[in-house]
Amino acid sequence: MSVSVLIITHDHIGQAILDTAIKIIGSCPMQIRTVSVEMDCDHKNKLAEITSIISELDSDDGLLLLTDLYGATPSNIATSINIENSIIVAGLNLPMLIRVMNYHTLPLYELGDKATGGGKDGILTYYTDI
Repeated sequence: MSVSVLIITHDHIGQAILDTAIKIIGSCPMQIRTVSVEMDCDHKNKLAEITSIISELDSDDGLLLLTDLYGATPSNIATSINIENSIIVAGLNLPMLIRVMNYHTLPLYELGDKATGGGKDGILTYYTDI
């Protein structure tokens, strides 16, 4: 058993990142679901959808919620749900998700740190004209 992951993003960003991560890794070693939050969504209905998905996830080892943009609707919805044994990490990017998938056996709080580290470590600046 391992931590379950719920990716909550604008439109279909989360699904695209998940699909790409699976292609790179070759499989999905953990239970991951995505939720798309459309710009014109009904927040109450979206919250109900997310709550239903959370109840379907096997999250005995914890739930890691990954959102795309801190302070935006997906992140705000995630923080409005009171879920025991969960962590929310905002700023989803491909390196973050690959790091989470590669370390899927870690306990929740260590996996949350790996997610944040993977996201930060995946951001680099290359100066090519200097």
